[in-house]
Amino acid sequence: MTEILTYAVLFILGLCFGSFLNVLIYRFSERENLKGILTGKSYCPNCKQPIKWYDNIPIVSYLVLRGRCRYCGWKIPLRYPLIELVGGLVPVLIYAVFHTEGWITVISYTLFAYLLLVIALVDWKTFEIPDELSIGGTVLGLILSIFRPDISFVESLLAALTGALLVIAIVFIYLRLRGVMPLGLGDAKLLAMIGAFSGFMGLYCSIFLGALIGLAFYLPQIQRNKTLQFAIPFAPFLAAGAFFGIFCRYFEVWQFFLNP
Repeated sequence: MTEILTYAVLFILGLCFGSFLNVLIYRFSERENLKGILTGKSYCPNCKQPIKWYDNIPIVSYLVLRGRCRYCGWKIPLRYPLIELVGGLVPVLIYAVFHTEGWITVISYTLFAYLLLVIALVDWKTFEIPDELSIGGTVLGLILSIFRPDISFVESLLAALTGALLVIAIVFIYLRLRGVMPLGLGDAKLLAMIGAFSGFMGLYCSIFLGALIGLAFYLPQIQRNKTLQFAIPFAPFLAAGAFFGIFCRYFEVWQFFLNP
């Protein structure tokens, strides 16, 4: 009974965090300043009318309002309740897998997953990764590693440095050879954050799986255009690889790649 209650509380709290993630995604995409993002009241993106608390209940309000703004009738994109739902499911999944590692690990990986989601969707829309999320996330990951039993501060720090320097090295070499930026420096900061939260295994999975997922996604476009010369937001794929990397570390999936 206690476990059921724990899962229920985590899901409800996660739904509330999911609602806040929607705010972060929208406002970072609109390039609002950090103070406005954190302190401004929720409003309809179409008519700018402030949203009452009873119209801001995760998922429930969307269903009650039938997916439309109460004031202007604007059709609310389905991604809003979906992100709220993901926000509720993430801590439940993380707790189910990592509860034996303690609450600090559960909280760390939950915050990590939330950061990855926001960064991925903001980069998908704007081709930019906000420093507040990547650099701030790196600092947060390093601080939390001090208290976590599953990763040391030294590994967290070294993995963060490795992730950032790897991208910088690739950019430097590619610029010298081709005169073109293959990756943005925002990706370096993102990999630093990934290393800080999930260590070397998470970093490896982020790069390896992220490249595979990205290639599979863009392969039809590459075949159609017969060129690689087009801009793509790479953060969503790195984020997807990093999220799967959390579980690779726990279930020792890495052994499959090293010893097939």
